[in-house]
Amino acid sequence: MPLPWIRKHAPYSAKEVVGQDKGVERIRQFVSSHAKGAKPLLLYGPPGTGKTASVYALAEELDLEVIEVNASDVRNKAAINELLGAALNQQSLFFKGKVILVDEADGLSGMKDRGGIQAVIALVKDARFPVIVTCNDVESKKLKALKKAAECVAFDPLSAKDIAVLLTRIAKSEKIAAEDKAISAIAHRVGGDARAAINDLQTLSDGKKITMQELEALGEREQKEAIEQALTRVFKTTSADVALPAFDNVDVDIDQLFLWIDANLPKEYTKPEDLANAYDVLAEADKFFGRIRRWQYYRFYVYIYKLFTAGIALAKKEKYATVPKYKRSSRPLMIWMANARNAKKKAIAEKLGAASHASTRRVLNDVLLLKPIFQNDKATASMISEQLELDPEEAAWLRS
Repeated sequence: MPLPWIRKHAPYSAKEVVGQDKGVERIRQFVSSHAKGAKPLLLYGPPGTGKTASVYALAEELDLEVIEVNASDVRNKAAINELLGAALNQQSLFFKGKVILVDEADGLSGMKDRGGIQAVIALVKDARFPVIVTCNDVESKKLKALKKAAECVAFDPLSAKDIAVLLTRIAKSEKIAAEDKAISAIAHRVGGDARAAINDLQTLSDGKKITMQELEALGEREQKEAIEQALTRVFKTTSADVALPAFDNVDVDIDQLFLWIDANLPKEYTKPEDLANAYDVLAEADKFFGRIRRWQYYRFYVYIYKLFTAGIALAKKEKYATVPKYKRSSRPLMIWMANARNAKKKAIAEKLGAASHASTRRVLNDVLLLKPIFQNDKATASMISEQLELDPEEAAWLRS
């Protein structure tokens, strides 16, 4: 399996990090002159702006080991104390300096009963090694205490020009012929997210040539990819905060989301109790959807999305290690096939209803009573066919 380009082409030195000169230089100063008891650095900015990549690039350049603790995996006080505490107190495995990286602090719990953020603040207060924390939204209320206890360094969205430089460098390294317009279009469409741009470039690189035509074709595939990414975010976390925004940028109707979740839940939640809990959540969402359809209570959409995201994510007791391939539900196809099979029956019922002055729905099951006649009495079947004006295919269906 090919290595993702966001890893393969990760920067290995400060000069390879594009568009974040001030942030990178501040990290360098912080790491190089760190003293016990110094405030941690809090790097903040949107996804794909180089926060984590900058830490690893400088560590590689300065020959330091990075000990990473991902906040999405360890959210509460006990877990933080165990993992981050161990990282802060242990000597480097390779007998060299080290940097402690607490990634995605948005996933930490700010509640008093769980205390993930408070635990981080307490542990890093007298840290012997430099501690760097990353987050997306520094103005989040739960990060308020951490913001006060740290030195904040902004990583702004990258310019399209900076991203284009990065993509051109990668394309050259991969020996890909890429139109300048296509590179520029990719750089402009990702909103300053270099990670998304690199993923798009890799997706388009199969033919070793990237054109505007291929870029337009990518747009048609993005909807499905977005759904799969959103499902992964919900299914692979036990954090409500991580799951809640999962479908924010997924342009899919609510009924289609129902089908995607319904089809893939059994592949992901293999423990009966977890699966039952998840379907209970899905059933609750369906109740709200029914009220929207029946009474146009559109304010209930907010409840549906919370059930789809945080509700489904928290229905399981733990994350599953398996990585199933999520697929679109086959239910619409099955419904279409069932409708196709019943189309002849319905057409005959319409004619029978018109002849007997009854509704189609009333005589729908009566159509089956004609089958024995058509199979055993050709003369009567011929008379009925003529009276109802059945076409040859409808008569053949009754004989089958």
